[in-house]
Amino acid sequence: MVLLQSDSWVLFLDLIRYTIPALVVFLVIYLMLKKLLDEDYKRKKLELDTKRSVELTPMKLQAYERLTIFLERIRLDNLVMRLAEPQLTATELKHRLVSTVNEEFNHNVSQQIYISDQAWVIVKAAREDIINRIERAYKDMSEFSKGTDLGKAVLSGVMENKKDVVSSAILFLKKEIDLVL
Repeated sequence: MVLLQSDSWVLFLDLIRYTIPALVVFLVIYLMLKKLLDEDYKRKKLELDTKRSVELTPMKLQAYERLTIFLERIRLDNLVMRLAEPQLTATELKHRLVSTVNEEFNHNVSQQIYISDQAWVIVKAAREDIINRIERAYKDMSEFSKGTDLGKAVLSGVMENKKDVVSSAILFLKKEIDLVL
C-alpha cells in the first residue's frame, strides 16, 4: 500500500513535470500568435481606413461643393435676378422663389451624409432664412402687387439686413473642408 502511494506520487510529479513546460510553451506560442494577429489586424484596418478615406474624400469634397453651389443659387439677390420676370404678379414670383429654393434643396438633400450634422443644420437654417425673408417681403404686398415690387422688397430687405446667413453658411462649409483635407 505504501508502494502504491509512492507510485502515484511519482506519477503525479511526472505529470506536473511534463505539463508545466507544455503549458509554458503553449502560453508563449499563444501570446506570440495573439500579438502577431493583433498587429496584422491593425495593419489591415489601417489599410482599409486609408482606402476608405481615399474613396470618400472626393465624395465629401463634391458634397461641400454642391452645397456651396446650392447656397449661392438660393442667395436672394441671385434668386430674384434669375427668376423675376416683369409679367409676374407678386404671388406668382413668391411661389416661384419658394419652390425654386425647395427644389434646389431637395436636389441636394442626399449630400447630408457626407458632411457633419452641424454643417447640415446650418445649410437647412440658411434655406429656412431665405424662405422666411421671401415670406416677410410678401406680407407687405397687396394682392395687386407686381413681381417687380416683390423683387424690390426682397432686395431692399437684403440691403437692410446686415446678417447674411448664406455667406455665414458658406464660410462654415469652407472651414469644415479644411478639416476634411
